[in-house]
Amino acid sequence: MIPYAFRYQPGLDLAPILRRMEAQGEGFLAVIDADDLLMGTITDREIRRGILQGQSHIEDLINPWSYRISIEDLPQAQPETDGQLVPVVDQAGRLREVIRLARQASLPPQQPQSVYIMAGGLGRRLGELTRHIPKPMLPLGHKPVLHYIIDAFVEHGFRQITLCVNYKASVIREYFGDGHRFGAEIRYLEEQHPLGTAGPLSLIDQPPKGSFFVMNGDLLTTLNFESLLHFHEEKEAAGTMCIHEYNQQLPFGVVHTRNSRILGIEEKPYHKYFINAGIYVLEPQVLALLKPGEPLDMPALFERMVQADLPTHAYTINEFWQDIGHAEDYEAARRLFDWQSS
Repeated sequence: MIPYAFRYQPGLDLAPILRRMEAQGEGFLAVIDADDLLMGTITDREIRRGILQGQSHIEDLINPWSYRISIEDLPQAQPETDGQLVPVVDQAGRLREVIRLARQASLPPQQPQSVYIMAGGLGRRLGELTRHIPKPMLPLGHKPVLHYIIDAFVEHGFRQITLCVNYKASVIREYFGDGHRFGAEIRYLEEQHPLGTAGPLSLIDQPPKGSFFVMNGDLLTTLNFESLLHFHEEKEAAGTMCIHEYNQQLPFGVVHTRNSRILGIEEKPYHKYFINAGIYVLEPQVLALLKPGEPLDMPALFERMVQADLPTHAYTINEFWQDIGHAEDYEAARRLFDWQSS
């Protein structure tokens, strides 16, 4: 069997596919039929999203339009993202190999001095779930959400982490301490009143010396933070905002008309949007746009960057991403963790 490939079987459950991905250390598989024809690809992001939506079989989640290249075009191929796994097919569409494509070499990214995680929200939308603990400390499996976030940054080599806290800050401080148990150096910025998702940055007394991450503390993602940083520096951005694809299906048929004449009917169409994913890379100069102690959310800060003519860019997250800001989202994430551990 070709590495990073999986032979299609009708009605196959998703569990063995996800186990195969975990064993090979990549959340990607090219799906082929009995004749080695490429049917499409499937990623861990699509599997987890399918589980959250109640889908349990591979047929629902194969992407037949995913990026692939022919053997003839291989010398000129450029990946959509750096280090992307790409199926290579022959003229008949048969899979020959799966390769990792790198973009043209450029200056290596510099490790940022700091990571700032916004962990001070009240979590009102979660109701009773956050009566006694702050939202980032809600448990998933055997760890709180914030623990997974810190582990992800440490795994990518980013260990200087500042937690911006407010609501029930003592719960977070007692769990994480100075961070040495987690392989990190953890400091705290404590808000005297809620300052939003950007306002806490105005409390920084010594600005970072280089690019730094900002992330909401109520997210789960398998995002490659090094790739995000590389994109930010390659674009020479002052601010980079991560975005994530969000699909919404209308529950009705849409009727297209002109002067009362029916031109066509689109049955329960899907609409695709790109939403703010709550993860950012900023340059120190952006901090000058903040007023000390001013409540401000990150979208408003990006508006100020645009008005100041600072270069801003959007980075699409193709990996798994899940917000837990609403009770139904948190319950869906719990089901996912329960399913993975079963």
